[in-house]
Amino acid sequence: MASKRGDLPTNLGPMQPYINSFRLALQVAELSDNTMRIYTDAATWFAGWAIKGGTVRKWEDVNRDHLRAFFIHMQEIGYRQGYRNNIARGLQAFFKWLAEEEELPNPFKTFKPPPPPKIGEKTPEVISKEDLRALVKDAESGRDFESRRDAALLRLFASTGCRLAEITNLRVGDVDVRNRTAVVTGKGNKTRTVKFDAKCALALDRYLRKRAEHPASRDHDALWFGVRRRMPMTPSGIRQVIERRGERLGLDIHPHLFRHTFSHNWLDEGGAEGDLMELNGWDSPQMLRHYGASAKAARARRAYDRIDVMRGV
Repeated sequence: MASKRGDLPTNLGPMQPYINSFRLALQVAELSDNTMRIYTDAATWFAGWAIKGGTVRKWEDVNRDHLRAFFIHMQEIGYRQGYRNNIARGLQAFFKWLAEEEELPNPFKTFKPPPPPKIGEKTPEVISKEDLRALVKDAESGRDFESRRDAALLRLFASTGCRLAEITNLRVGDVDVRNRTAVVTGKGNKTRTVKFDAKCALALDRYLRKRAEHPASRDHDALWFGVRRRMPMTPSGIRQVIERRGERLGLDIHPHLFRHTFSHNWLDEGGAEGDLMELNGWDSPQMLRHYGASAKAARARRAYDRIDVMRGV
């Protein structure tokens, strides 16, 4: 990826109050915290990009050409189709709200947003066992707060396959190191209990000792803290930790890639499909078929080495 999204812009001038009002409207509509974050982040990111371009100062300046240029920019810096579609849905919701609230033209009426990837169209990418081992080893080579935190994050992502928001929103009381379980809140505010392995439990235990010494631990029960800030980490902050860890080893990774990898490895090792649906919080087998394709392909390649198609030739 040529560029990273990084921190969201903060100096949005007269465009910021509308994003604040949009967030309030989403709260009144009782949307989930994760959906509110995605939608408002999309509007904030777009506003910062548009202002930086020099042709937009207020929301009514935005037209179809700005939207086209923004999504071309996203594609050029390496954001995948699924992520671009998520941002488009957030912006579409924002401009629909803005048009109704202020009686302004809606630029999305003449703009065709990037479509979502078709299920089964492309096999999900996964992190190889070798790269995953190198990532964890690199983090576990240090004993400072940051290293212990990053090692725990990497192992928890990899051994549970949980979503970014599910990991971010964990509280200390949600994690049971002794029984190797965590209670996470997924889409639709549904809670479920996930398991993690013994090495992840050890990494979490080491991190919890360091966390207890962090100044923020006196005021917050959130599981994850930044190195210097006395506040819980945000999804953006944890995403940056994962991306930075990958960059150290020349790897292009992001949090959701661990979910792909967990699902692939579970099925590739012969794990039951119904159990994977429960662990991943899926209500529909649609995603199971999507992730199952990569495991099926891996098994077929291994089978080739056991079967001599050229016997007697």
